[in-house]
Amino acid sequence: MQKYFLICLWLLMPAILLFSTIQAHAQTPPPDTIRVTFEEFASIAKEYSANLDARQKNVALAENRIRQANANRVLPDLRLTTAHGLVPGVKSRDPNITPGQYYLDPNLENDWEDWGIFTQAEISGLQPVYTWGAIGNLVNAARKGAEAARYELDSQKENFTLQLFELYQSALLIADLERLTNEALRQLNEVERELERLRDEGDPSIEEKDVFEFYILKAEFEAEVVEMEQTRDFIRRSWNLVLASGPDRVYLPSERFFDPVPATIQDFGFYENSALFNRSEIRGLQAASEAADYGLQATRAQYYPSLFLGLSAGFGYTPNRPRQNNPFIRNNTNFLSARFGVGFQQNLNFWQISNQVERSRIQKRQIDDFQDAAKDGILLELSDRYREAKISESRRESRIKALEISSEWVRTEQIDLDIGFGDVRNLLDAVKKKMELELEISQLTFNLNLNMARLYRAAGLPVSELTLSNGTSSFD
Repeated sequence: MQKYFLICLWLLMPAILLFSTIQAHAQTPPPDTIRVTFEEFASIAKEYSANLDARQKNVALAENRIRQANANRVLPDLRLTTAHGLVPGVKSRDPNITPGQYYLDPNLENDWEDWGIFTQAEISGLQPVYTWGAIGNLVNAARKGAEAARYELDSQKENFTLQLFELYQSALLIADLERLTNEALRQLNEVERELERLRDEGDPSIEEKDVFEFYILKAEFEAEVVEMEQTRDFIRRSWNLVLASGPDRVYLPSERFFDPVPATIQDFGFYENSALFNRSEIRGLQAASEAADYGLQATRAQYYPSLFLGLSAGFGYTPNRPRQNNPFIRNNTNFLSARFGVGFQQNLNFWQISNQVERSRIQKRQIDDFQDAAKDGILLELSDRYREAKISESRRESRIKALEISSEWVRTEQIDLDIGFGDVRNLLDAVKKKMELELEISQLTFNLNLNMARLYRAAGLPVSELTLSNGTSSFD
């Protein structure tokens, strides 16, 4: 019986495997392909960026310092102290002394047979009235510090946006290279068929040297295709990592064609003015300089006495210790008191104050030096980015003109070959040149777009403005 069971199981195994395969495909739907614009791509990537989250925490800390500085305006020094314990009662052997006058008995004794719970609480506070601008300057310094932190966050976001733009353009470049390689392979196959036909017909114009050169060219091109495929896979993995996408979702650029960004290069002065006004680094250093100046003024205020309102109140209660009726006598275990008045507070360590002022002054000058150096560095970077963008634009335009001539060359050689007057070697040279120019133009388009983005970043202009009219999102 067991033997027949095993035979039946062996016969049904292919059907079982087929059913399992069908079930697996049925339970694993194909991934959704989502086409996104650069703005959507950048928005998703920033949402999952741990680095930007950490920078955002710096802003939150700076805003917390503002609240701390503002807290100095109302009762910055308010304390509550309590004490609790067990204490013995007191007794007097003089029958003429009442409990409220026990302080008159020099022979007053502790009553170790009478124990009570001792409770005491004291609250004290100082309210600043006039501090020579110390508190106001501290608040302003904290606000400018938070402003500088926000500009630093903006700078990190702009740098990250530039990196995302390069990754987005890389995906467009690799898609265009795939299209061009497929077209080039088609043309190479046509040339190969024509070459084999002429070779079979014994055309005397075909030499073995031509055949070897063609197949060497084709082998080199196929190696470049493999390299391109590996780059494509790397870019896709980078997209998945940046967008935190799972296996059920695939993101692709919304653009169907790889074109230069729709922006023209302006005069250098336009970008220079924009950089000096819009760069987050310069504005952040300006805010930091103002914060240092407010901090310096707050430190100088320590030279002068501050006017305060003071208040304090306290009580103590122990049931087995009577309160004394004399206002000059205080029973620390049973009392009630309150005080209110005006006073001055002055730090008399002027040597220490002088050092603090000098340190604040040095910090202010240091930040100003950083700001001047940042302006020089930004203008130098801007000049270099402007040069690269102009060169990329010029090179691409020249290669486009060369491609038009090369395309005409290919058509001419193909027509001559079709009517029997052409030379296959000339056609091969024309196809090779056209293929090289197409690939070079695709790379130059990538360089131009990236250099334009770097120019915008150096000028403090939003990189996303370069792609606003390049497409809309859609779902495939």
